[in-house]
Amino acid sequence: MSRLLFYSLVTVLGILSMGFQLLASRLLNPHFGSSLIVWSWLISTFLAAFSLGSIIGGWISDAPARPRRRAQLTVAALAIGSLAFTAFFGRLALDRIELAFTELTPGLLVSCLGLFFLPVTMLSSFGPQCVQHLAAQGTPPGQASGLVYGVSTLGNIAGVMLTAFVLIPHFPVSTLLYGWLGVAVGCLGCLLVMLRPPADPATP
Repeated sequence: MSRLLFYSLVTVLGILSMGFQLLASRLLNPHFGSSLIVWSWLISTFLAAFSLGSIIGGWISDAPARPRRRAQLTVAALAIGSLAFTAFFGRLALDRIELAFTELTPGLLVSCLGLFFLPVTMLSSFGPQCVQHLAAQGTPPGQASGLVYGVSTLGNIAGVMLTAFVLIPHFPVSTLLYGWLGVAVGCLGCLLVMLRPPADPATP
């Protein structure tokens, strides 16, 4: 049951990440449209966030117990806080950005970095930590990496399909953003419990 819960949480992380990209496109659309330029900036922002998040997660995974725990709590708080900002103030922020920038590219850059980059980076940092968790339980590192990223990618696919064909056609984007925030709180709360590092024997 513990392993099933673990893989379920990894799947939910994948759903949150890629589903959020589609929600981001709907949030940007009234202000910037849905052109190839908009999608290029959006996809690049998410890929950059995935990359940086993986690097941060790798660093956290190799940290000693106490710094690792502090880092886990910090990235979870940043993920939830930034998702909450986007959910509650995203439209207001986009209104201000649209007024402040007459050129499309600077407005998109500020919007993508300000509203989407941080939450996706913080969510992505849990991928390497999940790999480390499996490896610490005896799964060979290569197999652990393949399992985590394979399951996460299935979650990405589910996030795209579920968001595009079920959620967006039936719910307002604002409601879905609140739902994303609630699911993220539950998912990260469970992961923080499962990924709790063992006590450092060198620390009294």
